[in-house]
Amino acid sequence: MGFTSQAGQVLVRTQTVAGTYNADTGTAGVKLKVTGGHMDPKREMFVPDAEIGGGRDVTDGILTAVSYTADYEGYVRPDTFITLVNAALGDTDVTPDTPETGANTFLTVGVDSGVLPFLSIEEETGGGFDCNHVRDVYVNSLDLDVDPGGVLKFKAGMIAKHQVGNKTKTATPVEDAVAMFPGTNVTVKFNNVTLPAKSFSLKFTNNFEDDDFRLGSFFLSDVTGKRREVTASFSVRESSAAMWRTAVHGLSTAYEVSSGAVLPQELEVTLTSPTLIGATATPYSITITLPNFVLKPYALKVGGDDIIDDEIEGQAIRPTLADDLITVSTVSGIDAVA
Repeated sequence: MGFTSQAGQVLVRTQTVAGTYNADTGTAGVKLKVTGGHMDPKREMFVPDAEIGGGRDVTDGILTAVSYTADYEGYVRPDTFITLVNAALGDTDVTPDTPETGANTFLTVGVDSGVLPFLSIEEETGGGFDCNHVRDVYVNSLDLDVDPGGVLKFKAGMIAKHQVGNKTKTATPVEDAVAMFPGTNVTVKFNNVTLPAKSFSLKFTNNFEDDDFRLGSFFLSDVTGKRREVTASFSVRESSAAMWRTAVHGLSTAYEVSSGAVLPQELEVTLTSPTLIGATATPYSITITLPNFVLKPYALKVGGDDIIDDEIEGQAIRPTLADDLITVSTVSGIDAVA
């Protein structure tokens, strides 16, 4: 009998102490529903070169040090999204509704240090193939994308230090909310003007190193974030030349190239679920803000009788430490980050 992928499960929990798997991951963590992805070892076998005086055949093989990586993909749901964003950025504050209604706002911003929260993950594969406890898991990258014909999807790139197999699968884990975020309920604003966007995507990376191995150990010693990068793109049907001039000339009112200066402006994306939180009248929602977003130059897609639609990309920048690179506000029914 084979093992079906769909019978597995992935539970995520913010880890309390480095080097120690959170024992309550099965009860206080939350199930990350994924359409694909698996925590796999990144390991090689050393084969010695041919030696003078030796035979014609390979004489030995030695397994090297190991790290673990995963690219989990799925549909964004609010509670696990809060956990992933907190691990990716580093700092989340919770503001309860007043009066208390059961709908709470989680505001996540980036920390300046490269030291970020990490996760414990219970990963059960194939409904009986194996169950692993993975600790010291870092969210290296988080990609989001949505279009009018679908719902918001994610891809989370993970790096982990250690895993142990032959564990017992949690029988009744905490389920995430059923809410999803359809493209029909998404608003994209640039410089406080709503865009006729046909798609939206965001790419975030911490640029973690995963090769800091030390003598005397099989496992990663240190995982530290390097330069943090956030880019976003959206497809629009052009309604004027203003955005193209901003991207190419630096200003919407500039009719020729006269300098290399860019104009940072706010990009705000609001995603609202049709699902309400509990018995409240408040829907689940996510608001992503890039306070200083710079458009990259782009070429117009002109041809035949085509309507001019363009894919516009940009870079989030942080001119001063007083500015935020990115903020993520999520409204959900939980009381704390899992």
